[in-house]
Parts: sequence; C-alpha cells; structure tokens
Amino acid sequence: MGKRFVISVIAVLAFSTAATAAATGPYDLKDNMLKLNTYMKAMQAGFIEGDKKKALQAAEVLGIESEKLFGNEEMMRNKLPKEKAHQARIATTSAHLISDNVEIIKSSMDNMRRETAQNAYLDIQRACMRCHNLVRDW
Repeated sequence: MGKRFVISVIAVLAFSTAATAAATGPYDLKDNMLKLNTYMKAMQAGFIEGDKKKALQAAEVLGIESEKLFGNEEMMRNKLPKEKAHQARIATTSAHLISDNVEIIKSSMDNMRRETAQNAYLDIQRACMRCHNLVRDW
C-alpha cells in the first residue's frame, strides 16, 4: 500500500506540475506550496497509520523540495512579489528549519524515539506557518 501511495503521489504531482507550468510559466508559488503540502499530508498519514516508511519517504522528499524552492535567498527574493522580496531570508530560514527537522525525523524513526520524530514534524509545520504569517500575511 505504501509503495502504491508514493507512486500515486509522484504521478499526480508530475502531472499537476507539468500542467501548471504550461499554463503559468516555470514557477508558481501556489503550485509549489500545494506540492509541499502533499508531502506534509503524506508524512502525517505515515505517522498516524504507523507506517514509518511512508513518513520517512515523505520527509525526505519534503526536505529536498523545500531546499530547492526556498534554500537560496537570492533566488527566493526573485520569486517573491517586489513588495515582499525583502523577506526572502524568512523563507530561506524556514527551508533550513525544515531540512534540520527532516534530519531529526530520519534519525528518530525507531519506536523508542517516535515522539521525537513526531515533534520534528510539528516543528516543520511551525516553520511553514511562521513563513506564511510573516511573508504571505495569512
């Protein structure tokens, strides 16, 4: 089931990303946020279902994708609307927090440290919400 889920998520994301890129150009912040949200949902489902592999796979992809999207401050400055460009550092800081917590999840996926991994997931959520509250004003 986990393998089918991951393959389905990848297929849906590939299709939606290609369709959106064709319609809106090479970068669409909302589309990329929806993609990251998909990984967050998959990770949460893995924790709830007790499926370590699903949670770990989603965490790994989330870490890679968030770093690609937000990891470079200058690139992020160019992606944000002009009136928000000065807040690019908030986005890059969030990307680093996400990556750090993905590493915590990866190193804590045994039964003895499950709560540590789950808390790292919550810290990722907080990093996302902080950026949304400060940069996106909602």
